[in-house]
Amino acid sequence: MKQISLIIVDDEKSARDLLRSLLAEEAWIHILGEAENVDTALPEIMKKKPDVILLDIQMPRKDGFVLVEKLIQHEIRVELIFITAFEKYAIRAIKASAFDYLLKPVKKSELIASLEKLADKVRSERMDIRFEELIKQLGDQQKIKFKNRTGFSMVDPEEILYCQADSNYTVLELDTGKSLVVSMNLGKVEELLPRSGFCRVSRATIINMKYLTHVDRKAMRCTLSNKENHTLAITKKYLKDLEMCCDHLFNS
Repeated sequence: MKQISLIIVDDEKSARDLLRSLLAEEAWIHILGEAENVDTALPEIMKKKPDVILLDIQMPRKDGFVLVEKLIQHEIRVELIFITAFEKYAIRAIKASAFDYLLKPVKKSELIASLEKLADKVRSERMDIRFEELIKQLGDQQKIKFKNRTGFSMVDPEEILYCQADSNYTVLELDTGKSLVVSMNLGKVEELLPRSGFCRVSRATIINMKYLTHVDRKAMRCTLSNKENHTLAITKKYLKDLEMCCDHLFNS
C-alpha cells in the first residue's frame, strides 16, 4: 500500500487525540502535525506539504471553509477529508468537492477506509477547481430555511441579531431592523443555527455572539450592538455558558 501523510486540523484537543489514537497502528499513515485553528494550520501545511488534511468544519472565529479559501489563494493542492458533527453543513457540496467527509464521532473503520481509498488514488492536478466549486456551492447553501405560517424563509445566520421565544413560535430579530416570525419553537431554531457563534442567554433568548458588546453580571443583562443597542436579560443558569462562549470565541 502507498504511504500517505496528513495533518489534523481541529480546535478540540480531544478530537485531535482521538484521530491520532485511531491511526496509531497504521504504519503506512504518517501524521506530520496538527493545528487547532486556521491561522496555525496554514503555515504548517505550507511547510510540511501533506497528502491530505483531516479538517474539522466547525471551529470558532474561522471555520474549516476559511482554510479552504486560503489554500486556494496560496495555490496549495492537497486532498481534504472534512470532519463534521452535523449533516446540515452542505454535505452534498462537500461530497462533490472534497475527497471525502466523516461524521463525528469518527469511527476507525470509516477513517481507515477513506484513507485507503485516498492512498490508491492519483492526486488530482485540478484540485483547485474543486476547491473553487466547493466555495461557490457553500455560498449558495449558507442560508437556513425557517418555516413560517405561509411557507418558509431563507435567512443567512450572520444576519440574525437574536432569537426570542414566543410560545410555539420564535421571533428572529435581524440586523436590518426587521423581525421574522417563524413557526418553530426556540429549541428547533437552535438546532438549525451554527454551533459556534450563537449562545443561549435564557430559556427564551439566543444571541448572535458577533453582536455582543457588553455583559453586566450585576444587572444580569447583555448588550448587542449593530446600528443601535439592544439590551437583553440573562438568567443565572446561562451566565456561565455565555462566559464560556466568549472565552471560546474571542480568546482562542
